Amino acid sequence: MAWSIDERLAPFIRVSLVEDGEFFAGALFHRKFGDPLPTFGHHIVAFHRRDESTFAVASYLHLWTQGTIGLVGGGCTDGRVLRAMDPRELRLVNEAGGLLRQTLLFCFARFEAGLEAFFGHCGDDRAKEVDLAAGFEETGVPYLLVRPNGALAPARRHELVQQAHAIGPF
Repeated sequence: MAWSIDERLAPFIRVSLVEDGEFFAGALFHRKFGDPLPTFGHHIVAFHRRDESTFAVASYLHLWTQGTIGLVGGGCTDGRVLRAMDPRELRLVNEAGGLLRQTLLFCFARFEAGLEAFFGHCGDDRAKEVDLAAGFEETGVPYLLVRPNGALAPARRHELVQQAHAIGPF
């Protein structure tokens, strides 16, 4: 799946895979979840370019894999960075569906090869709304969402949902 950031955001937002998630987004993650950022998996960060030499971590997303499923979690956006944007930039971010949506779409495009589905564990109503708009679907299991990477036979979908559910919150 090809991906590029919403063209309205391209002049001031970049979504990137970073090696050291703690360095870039550890403080944001801790502030949002009260836990340290995971030390494994993949770290996806949306950066806001404030000026030609200043970049701020605006949004974060974590991905790790188990077999043929991707487990997406830790999605968060820094409200302080959003409030520091000029009104036009903030309007464009909102019109594009927000920064969490941009990090999710980047994640799907970058990692869907070799994965049958992505799963999200979401207990926040606002984040769930973004997740559903980005392509996740309800699974019937509380808080567990799925985004298949193609057609899944019902039995296979059920197996994958059970696999993700057995992991617990992620």
